Amino acid sequence: MISRIFLVSLALFSGSSFAWAEAPQGNSCVTCHLDLWEEMKTSVHSQQGIYCNSCHGGDPAQTTKELAKAPGTGYVGIPDKKQLVETCGACHANVEVMNFYGVRTDQLARYKTSHHGKKLFGEGDTRVAGCSDCHGYHDVVAVSDPASPVYPLNVPKTCDHCHGNEKLMSRYHLPSDAFKLYQTSVHGKALFEKKDLSVAHCASCHGSHGAVPPGVKEIGATCGKCHVNEKKYFLESVHAQPMQQGKFSECVSCHGNHGVQHADKRLYREACVKCHEAGSTAAKKGGEIFEVLKKSDEELRSAEKLVRRASIEGIFVEEEMGALEEAKTNVISMAPLQHSLSIEKISELYQKFEGVARDIQTRVLRKRQALRWRKISLVPLWIFVGIMIVALGVQYRRLKKDHEGKGPRG
Repeated sequence: MISRIFLVSLALFSGSSFAWAEAPQGNSCVTCHLDLWEEMKTSVHSQQGIYCNSCHGGDPAQTTKELAKAPGTGYVGIPDKKQLVETCGACHANVEVMNFYGVRTDQLARYKTSHHGKKLFGEGDTRVAGCSDCHGYHDVVAVSDPASPVYPLNVPKTCDHCHGNEKLMSRYHLPSDAFKLYQTSVHGKALFEKKDLSVAHCASCHGSHGAVPPGVKEIGATCGKCHVNEKKYFLESVHAQPMQQGKFSECVSCHGNHGVQHADKRLYREACVKCHEAGSTAAKKGGEIFEVLKKSDEELRSAEKLVRRASIEGIFVEEEMGALEEAKTNVISMAPLQHSLSIEKISELYQKFEGVARDIQTRVLRKRQALRWRKISLVPLWIFVGIMIVALGVQYRRLKKDHEGKGPRG
């Protein structure tokens, strides 16, 4: 109590920059709960004039605790999780309130469709995530703020607070290693190591307020939000019909889910045999595609090495470098196209690539041969120059000797 009075006095008489001194005047909530104001002062709510009573009720104009929390003031000390969600929704589902800020107003409705919302409102399960579990309590900041628990870089760790709890997840028969797998995935590495905020994280695939695990038929649509061409070509493949029948999980069957690794052509030898017997027609077709992709990678590396070496040798290779970019484009285009599982289409694109790669090799070899002949043609000239240098040297020494033999005349 003494320390609180000291802080109040110091702030009043020092004209200080204590944040609580900027709190709303005559607000008894802030006067009593300075520690909570310290948490709240930088929040998006306090910056918009939304204070304690907006969520907890009560009458902040009263000077005593008893009157501020008296019956009829709507005071709620610590709301339960359902009350909390509904309290947040009272503003965030109000179009007139949120319209000014450009904030969506369907989040409460979406939350009630999620597994979290269904468990909370349908079964009264308070162990599930509510608004404050993800956004915080008094210190709620904008999603765009790196300090926010729901900032893209922080979302996986926020979800892991619950989904990494083995004891809690066992109640729902869910795995608790999703975050660990995600960290090692191509998505996780891009997010945590490269700080790529556009990469897929938990909410990108499962949703945020309306979070649900995508079913077999929805996975392709989920992945297809980013991998548009892969989705397009997959629908042309022989796998499309089994997927629609629920017999085949479009992306997960080959790539996995949380632990997705960098796509590699070796999947044709590892993933295909999960469903198809080795030596079957389907497995052989996968092997053919593997060989085409392998050959294109090898030939592209060979062409790049040839052009790089020619440049070091002093050969002008601007045209070849331009053609090399075209060759790379063809190889890159094979990545989404392979999801069609059409060896004909992939081979057609390979032939275009092969033609460009062969043209690069031919032009570089011609230029290298021309450079070699130019060097050879210079040999006689250098021999002549050498002979002239030797002859001039001999003549110089002879003249010098004659001059020294005569000596000065007395």
